[in-house]
Amino acid sequence: MSDIDFSAVLAGTSGVRVVHSAECFKQAGQGLPLVVVENQLGKASFTLQGCHLVSFVPAGGKDVLWVSPLTTFAPGKAIRGGIPLCLPWFGGHPHGLQSHGFARTADWTLEKVINRADGVTELIVSLISTPATLAQWPHEFRFEMKIEVGTELKLTLNVDNLSDTPAPFTYAFHTYFAVADYTQSPILGLEDLTYIDTIGEVTRRQQSGTLQLTGSTDRVYLDVPAVQTIVDGERQIKIESTANSSIVWNPGDHADNMADVREYRQNFVCVERGDAFDNAITIAAKSRFSSVMTLSEIR
Repeated sequence: MSDIDFSAVLAGTSGVRVVHSAECFKQAGQGLPLVVVENQLGKASFTLQGCHLVSFVPAGGKDVLWVSPLTTFAPGKAIRGGIPLCLPWFGGHPHGLQSHGFARTADWTLEKVINRADGVTELIVSLISTPATLAQWPHEFRFEMKIEVGTELKLTLNVDNLSDTPAPFTYAFHTYFAVADYTQSPILGLEDLTYIDTIGEVTRRQQSGTLQLTGSTDRVYLDVPAVQTIVDGERQIKIESTANSSIVWNPGDHADNMADVREYRQNFVCVERGDAFDNAITIAAKSRFSSVMTLSEIR
């Protein structure tokens, strides 16, 4: 694990500790620093690599997030599951750079921890531009994630374009939700919307009724309402966001060829929020873009 000293940022706070990922996950790999946050309202954990949430358990509930038992926690390697941050581009890159951007495998910095009077724990994590990032995305930047852990998990992504030129930008909170069976977990809140189906020949279609996945699915829903809900047996998982796209994904039978998914494909569904494809944005020079996503469990 990294030998970074976290004592200064954690001084005077409670309920936050930094451990080796092996303490919480049994996956193979070299391991990564894992920030564990626990209070009376809920518990969450994330790696500083990628500012990657890997667990959120509201008090009295079950984990909202899924992490593959086959994934590795290794420096420079993306984690399969949780909430990967796809930015400053979503999906493939036209010049063959790393899919989903560099932020999800970069080392972020834990800047601040606040124990609020309402019982919520608030953390600030950041990433700044370097010569290596400028070679891929030619804009000086500061990415900041505010993580609020309570009965809900609230993520606020602030993107500061510090450069003198507008910055084209796409992103997603690529969330893997834990469900008993994705083929038995209806997704509400996407009815009658236009979506881009990216499996095979890219086509545009309209959703008819409630979305129920039956196999391999990769769709980008456009101009979506603020809230979607996943029905997982007796519980419901609520996703609320200011983002305009919702990307729904499960590899289905293709998981047989994915070393870090395979037979575990039944136990998750991705309902991502972001701004991609038709909802892509441009951040003006010397300005900030913000996006919020809140996850909660309804019982």
